[in-house]
Amino acid sequence: MAETPAPSVSRLEPLLRISSGERPDVVLRVSLFVLVALTAIVALAPGIHAHMVAPAVDLAMDTTAAVVSISLTALAWVRYGERREPIALYQASAFLALAVAYGIAVGLSLGRDAAPETLDVPSDPQAWVFAVARILAASLLIVGGTAMQRRDELRRPRVILLAPGVAVAAIALIGSAAPDAAARIPLLAYDPDGLPDITPAGTVVQLAITTLYFGAAAAVHAMWLRDRAIVDAWISVALVFAAFAEIHWILYPSGHPGQVASADLLRLASFVSLLLGIEAEARATLARLRAANIELATLRDAQVERAAIEERARLARELHDGLAQHLWLAKLKARQAATVEGMPSAAGPLLEETETAIDNGLSEARQAVLALRMTAGGEEGFCELMRRYADDFEDRFGLRVEFACEGDASVVAPRTQAEVLRIAQEALTNARHHAAATVVGVRIVIRHGRVSLRVADNGRGFDVHEIGPDSFGLLSMRERAAIVGGRLDIRSRPGDGTTVSLTAPAAGVRPTIAPVGIG
Repeated sequence: MAETPAPSVSRLEPLLRISSGERPDVVLRVSLFVLVALTAIVALAPGIHAHMVAPAVDLAMDTTAAVVSISLTALAWVRYGERREPIALYQASAFLALAVAYGIAVGLSLGRDAAPETLDVPSDPQAWVFAVARILAASLLIVGGTAMQRRDELRRPRVILLAPGVAVAAIALIGSAAPDAAARIPLLAYDPDGLPDITPAGTVVQLAITTLYFGAAAAVHAMWLRDRAIVDAWISVALVFAAFAEIHWILYPSGHPGQVASADLLRLASFVSLLLGIEAEARATLARLRAANIELATLRDAQVERAAIEERARLARELHDGLAQHLWLAKLKARQAATVEGMPSAAGPLLEETETAIDNGLSEARQAVLALRMTAGGEEGFCELMRRYADDFEDRFGLRVEFACEGDASVVAPRTQAEVLRIAQEALTNARHHAAATVVGVRIVIRHGRVSLRVADNGRGFDVHEIGPDSFGLLSMRERAAIVGGRLDIRSRPGDGTTVSLTAPAAGVRPTIAPVGIG
C-alpha cells in the first residue's frame, strides 16, 4: 500500500534554480554590453562633462552605500557562522572595509558648514581612503575565493573580519592629522579652471583597483557557479559595475566631497545590484525554510504513521492470540457445560444464548483483526483483504457475498482503505440484521484518483424518508465518509433492496464535511 507523497524539497528545487540561477547571468551579460558601450561613449564623445556638484545626491549615495555594505557584512558574517565557509568571512571583511570608507565620507559631508559651489578644493586624503578600501575589498574577495577552493581552515576569524576596516579607519585618521602626507603622492591634480585631473600615480592605483575588481568578480562568479548561492551571483554583477566605475573615475575623477561623477552613478548601480542580492538571498532563504518545514512535516507524519502502524499490528496480534483464543475457549467450555449431567433444564437456553454471544464476539474480533491488519500495512493488498473479509462474512453468516475489485489499490491511502472497509462492514451488517437479504454485492473501483465502493443487497429495503436521528449505523457511515473527504449515497425502497455508495479521493485529503445524499 502506498500513500501520495507529501511535497518535498526536490519539488521546490526547480523554482529555486529558476529564481536564483538564470536571472543574474542574464543581468551580467547585459550589464557588460551596456557598460562597454557607455564607457566608449564617455571616453570618445567630445564635450561630455561627466561630473557635477550635487552635495545632497552625493550624501544620499554615500549613505546608501554605507547601509548596503553594513547589511552585506552582517549577511556574510551570518553565513560564515552557519557554514564556516572562508568566502563568507572574507566577504564580510571586504564589505566592512567599504562600510568604514563610506561612513567616513558621510561624516565628512555632514560635518561641512556649507555646500561647495566649485570644484577647487582637492581631497587627496579621502581619495586615498577610498583607494585603500577598494583595494582591500577586492583583494579580500579574491583571497576568499582561493581559500574556498583550497578549503583552508581559518584561524582568528574576528581578526580577519575587523583588520581591514581598522586599517581604513587608521588611514583616514592619519590623513586628517597630516594631510600633507597624502599630498606627497597625490592621486588628483587640479587645472587652472578648478577641474580635477588624475595623476600618473592615481592612474596606476585606479588601474590596479580595476584589475582587482574584475578578478574579484571572476572569483565570486566561479563560487556562484559551484555553490549557487544567489548573493554571490549578484555580488559578481556589482563588482563588474564597480570595475567600470574605476575606469570612469580615471576619465572623470572626483575627489571632492559633494561632487558627483559618472563613476559615482556606476557605484550606485553596483550597490543596487548588492541590494538585489540581499533581497534574492532573503527570498532563497525563505524558500529553503519552507522546503525544510515541508520536509520536517513529512518526516513527522512518517514517524506518526510508523508508530500507528506498529501499534495496530501489535493490537491485531493481541486480538488474534489473546481475545480470540479466550473466546474460543469460552465457547468450548459452554458446550461442555451443556453436556454435564444434572444440568437444570433452564440452563440450556442460557448456554445457547451465551454461545451465540461468544460467536458474535468472535466475529467482531475477526473483523477487528482484519481492519487492523489492513491499516497496519500488511503484506496482503487492499483488494485481497477486502475479499478475505467478504469471504469470512459469507462463511460465518450464510449470506452470499459477491465481491469485485478493479484498479490499482496501491494508490489508495491507508486511512481511506480503513474507512472503506468499515463502511463496507456496516453496510454488510445492516444487510444481515435488518434487510433479511440473501445476496449482497460488494464492488470497489479505483480509477482517475478516486475510489468508489458500492454495497447492494436484495433485502426488504426501507423508506429513506423515515430514517430517524437514532440510525447510528447510517450516521457512522456518513462520518467515516467525511473523514476521507468522500460522499455517501444511500438509495432504497421498500421491497427493492438497498444500495450504499461511497466515492472518495484515493489519496488522503484533509477531512471535509460531506453531505449524505439519500433518495
